[in-house]
Amino acid sequence: MDTRVSEVRTASASSGRLRCWVEFLILGLGVPAAFWAINKLISNSVPAAVHGTPGERFLLWIAGGVIVEWSFVIALWFVLRTRGYSFKDLGVWRLGTWPAWVMALLLAALTIGSNLRFLPRMHVPVSYAFLPRGFHLIAAILLGITAGFCEEVLFRAFLMTEFAEAGCGKVTQVLMPGLAFGLAHAGYLNQGFLPWLGIVVPTAFVGMMWGVAYLLGRRGLVPAMVAHFLNDATALPWITFFMVTAH
Repeated sequence: MDTRVSEVRTASASSGRLRCWVEFLILGLGVPAAFWAINKLISNSVPAAVHGTPGERFLLWIAGGVIVEWSFVIALWFVLRTRGYSFKDLGVWRLGTWPAWVMALLLAALTIGSNLRFLPRMHVPVSYAFLPRGFHLIAAILLGITAGFCEEVLFRAFLMTEFAEAGCGKVTQVLMPGLAFGLAHAGYLNQGFLPWLGIVVPTAFVGMMWGVAYLLGRRGLVPAMVAHFLNDATALPWITFFMVTAH
């Protein structure tokens, strides 16, 4: 009897590991593939996406990512319902602990500071990162909310929990979802390999650090969501704007 129970548990653990690796591939490679497909559809069906003003082209490019990420989150919501879980079970609304807030916000300050150094090179006042106007304000809100909520739910709350339930240690829980998070930014591949590599590698590292904050917060996601919002709503929209509209 004990042998049979042990075999069932082993099979269950193996099935859980296989599932989390499949989910790793779906998020790490499926998100950028969907992003490419949606942007291709937008550029082929909306003339302004190719021939419009820089602001129009930028916002339509952002729209592709917004559609993809919210679609993945909605799909995840349905998947969780079929399993008898909810976002609450993943710690999405949990406030975390003060060490988690310190780590998440400190990392956000470092990444924002690193991004701000590019603005003078683009002849953009640093103040514009914090007081955007016009379509830049719309872009900041869209990028900040979408990345801060959707990416943290998908790569931290969900994928880290999947690796945990598959019996993986905390190091794997941090490293692999962080790597998937970096790969998910492969949508920048059309900017060239070196720019892509220069985005994916630090993005993966930042994702891993926010994963550590998620664990420090006893799987409370709010610190990482707030930090991610601040990172993506300040200097990053300006950098992305010049990358997208430079061609």
